[in-house]
Amino acid sequence: METDKYITIVPVEYPRIRQQFIRPPDEYSDFPQNRNWPHTRAVRTESSTMRRKELKRSLEHKRSHNHSRNDPIQSCSKPIISAPPAFQTAPKPIQKPLSVYIYTMAEIILHMDIEDANTTTVSDLVDIIIQQKNLGLSRIAKNIFTIWMKSNVLEIQLKPHHKLLTVFQKWPTLEEKYCTQTKKVIFKEPILSFQRNVFFPRKDEEKIKDQKIIELLYAEAKYNVLQGRYPVEVNHCLMLASLQCRIELGPNNLQQYTSSFFRDNRERFLPSHLYKSWSSWLNLDRKSTPHSRLADHLKHIQITGSDRRLYHKYLECCYMLPFYGCAFFHGQIEQPVRGLMSLINHKDVPIYIAVNTEGVYILDCAENSLLLGLKYQDFSWEFAKPSQEDNDHCLPCIFLQFLVLENGTRVSKILQVFSKQAVMIDALIACFVEDFRHKLAMNEYDDVDRTGGFEHISVGDGSQVPLAHLFRSEPQSRLCNKLNKLTLATFDEDGMLNTYLY
Repeated sequence: METDKYITIVPVEYPRIRQQFIRPPDEYSDFPQNRNWPHTRAVRTESSTMRRKELKRSLEHKRSHNHSRNDPIQSCSKPIISAPPAFQTAPKPIQKPLSVYIYTMAEIILHMDIEDANTTTVSDLVDIIIQQKNLGLSRIAKNIFTIWMKSNVLEIQLKPHHKLLTVFQKWPTLEEKYCTQTKKVIFKEPILSFQRNVFFPRKDEEKIKDQKIIELLYAEAKYNVLQGRYPVEVNHCLMLASLQCRIELGPNNLQQYTSSFFRDNRERFLPSHLYKSWSSWLNLDRKSTPHSRLADHLKHIQITGSDRRLYHKYLECCYMLPFYGCAFFHGQIEQPVRGLMSLINHKDVPIYIAVNTEGVYILDCAENSLLLGLKYQDFSWEFAKPSQEDNDHCLPCIFLQFLVLENGTRVSKILQVFSKQAVMIDALIACFVEDFRHKLAMNEYDDVDRTGGFEHISVGDGSQVPLAHLFRSEPQSRLCNKLNKLTLATFDEDGMLNTYLY
């Protein structure tokens, strides 16, 4: 997220009259609260003066008792983004509130001072955001949006019960656990982002009529398109860019915007991966550049309708993308061997593993293309720990098994995906598959083959034992997969290994 582009900061008044009881420790949180931190909740009641003084003396006694073992939170010493960081901590958090900045995709930053930071949960924060008149969101937005904590190497959607300060304290540990550290990557301080909930179904999103919610969804979809997370074909990009021009530049005389204008503003309207396939050395015709094609496209089409309708149209184009609304994880796969040069320079291919409510998708980060897309009814999966857990170069992985037709014969293919975030991918897939099973049992899915199995595949530890053959449905053919760019193991219907293709 390019936080330096944010232009609007909205101060948010944090409610001072809160629940009048102290919450018990969250024993079931993924990030248990640090017992060494003193309770810092500011209690504001209408009780007697004596009671407030007693509470104050109690807190001061506890603070003086724990002073030697409690240090204030230190700001990240690594280079940070130019916009305000997510957290700005005071030297003595027990006396001063925690200043928090929450980013939205609509170029708005929400700023609030949280007095009870140790106990404030994500659910509390979402409630406060939705109540702000500046955003104008209705109550249904709580089901659609949530809080993410994000850095340049790790993105985590926080659970409703997570406590912000606790997660922030744990962030360096999470980055070390789930991110591959290299000399080229400089870890940046995380930010808080108010964005789409990955668990919200797309079919429910398509029914939304609230204009403010649609605008936020449009802003997030546009961000993912321009950042290349939604790899789309050139013609699709031009259509989306045309709609964006009509929304942001207005309806009057779009033809006045020339190729030079879009060249100077290409990061605003066009994803950078379009320029990877075009080179001025190979394409002497300047009219073939993406910005020239966009200017020409606007001259030959007429885009009419209200802004409300245009937002809908942009999202409808994005709904056609199977990976819409995904959570993205970093990973890598083996590169197929193509000749002698591939043997000499045989590096793994960096990828995104994209997971949403409908399936799993493997996206090529370098080429910005979809390599493999699998619906939940079309594959089995298995999480595997690294064989050498103390070796940083030995990564955990996810095995994906699916059926294809090869020379008229049904065979099973297996792809191995390496990622330090594999355990999170496995948990998210398991959650969606369980939900799929439940809806299948409730007859809420009528367009799926109910004979497909969902049992996990079994992998022999350190040996080449064939994966269990669990499919009884026909090979999936809903997505255009580029199997020739993947390194796959192939098994016949009897579970015998046929080939291991590079």
